[in-house]
Amino acid sequence: MFILVDPVSTGVALTEAFREEGAECLHLYNASLRHAYDADTSSRTMVHEDLAKSVELLRDLPVTAVIAASEYGVLLADELAVALGLPHHRPELAAARRDKKLMVRALERSGVPAARTASVRTEDELGRVLTDWGSYPVMVKPRNSAGSDGCVISPDRDTAIQAFRDIVGRRNLMEEVNEEVLVQQFLTGTQYIVNTVSLEGRHLVSDVYVERIDHVDGAPVLRHILSRPLLDPAEAEVVDYVLECLDALGIREGAAHTEVMLTPAGPRLVEVNSRVMGPSLAPDPYHAAFGYSHQHLVVERFLRPEDFARRFELPYAGARIVAKIFLRPHRPGTVRSIDGARVLRRLPGFHSIDRLPVVGEAVKDRYLTTGSCGIAYLVHEDEQLLRHSLGVIHALEDTGGFYQFDDEH
Repeated sequence: MFILVDPVSTGVALTEAFREEGAECLHLYNASLRHAYDADTSSRTMVHEDLAKSVELLRDLPVTAVIAASEYGVLLADELAVALGLPHHRPELAAARRDKKLMVRALERSGVPAARTASVRTEDELGRVLTDWGSYPVMVKPRNSAGSDGCVISPDRDTAIQAFRDIVGRRNLMEEVNEEVLVQQFLTGTQYIVNTVSLEGRHLVSDVYVERIDHVDGAPVLRHILSRPLLDPAEAEVVDYVLECLDALGIREGAAHTEVMLTPAGPRLVEVNSRVMGPSLAPDPYHAAFGYSHQHLVVERFLRPEDFARRFELPYAGARIVAKIFLRPHRPGTVRSIDGARVLRRLPGFHSIDRLPVVGEAVKDRYLTTGSCGIAYLVHEDEQLLRHSLGVIHALEDTGGFYQFDDEH
């Protein structure tokens, strides 16, 4: 049996991948996700309220592994795996795998280059950091969150202070109150995603993407990611850097999703997430491009470790390229129609659409990478063809032709 902790977001795709292969899963939820537990129709579910009690209950089951099935479950999955003597990451670095400040400090202790970072609780502390650094822009964001929640690119002192006021004391995407705010050197360059699956401390690189990120209203907005079927020397350097980051953070078992900026000074970490990639992992586009998906590799690692281990002997390569588009409405509103879907489905390389908003409902999270405004997939072997199709869709989004709203004429 596999314990999947907080299987929300792409954790749903992870549990589906396990069940495809006949594996029995128990969904364990933190008490703060009681609403997700109540909505879960799986045959085996459980609410965690106390570590000792949960360990006592799980010891009576034939548990093979405890796996974080979303960002919410990262810390608890580690605690349970250690307590049950099951495959786990290095426990002394658990906090650093969730806390962005501690993450940077762990890299620094291991000699891995990292962005300049400070954590502040008050405006006075923020002012001292800004004076000491003396350069802009800076990134201001919650110390613990996800999905670009609260991230503000601050070109000057006043903007940074206002960003701090907007963040501190408010509840973030992880349902935690922001007691501290992170100030970080603003990284320029090209941002990459490197997904991995680990077995006993060895890291298999599953998929690598280059990201297009626009800056809208002072916030980073992810428009699309495009997989890299072959790595050029600079991209190979990014991958090597990511493997150093995983080791520095004690990641040893299962999935990791890492974002890195390739700056003029070399790769610098944005963040490591010790779980499968979010927010949508519809498996078919990835299988069409690579022959596997991130979540299916996790299943293989735990169900068939011998088969998984043989993948370390193979070079990284992708037969086809997958593009993942985070669809964006041009403004808030209640959706009247999704005219752009007709265009999208006729474009060369089109594969599928996931999670389109419902006509008649208001769009939300326009600036977050939660996928609530829809995600589209393109798959093809010709990168230039895919880039052309991406350009068509983004132009349609930006000119207001993709979504139509009730108050538009």
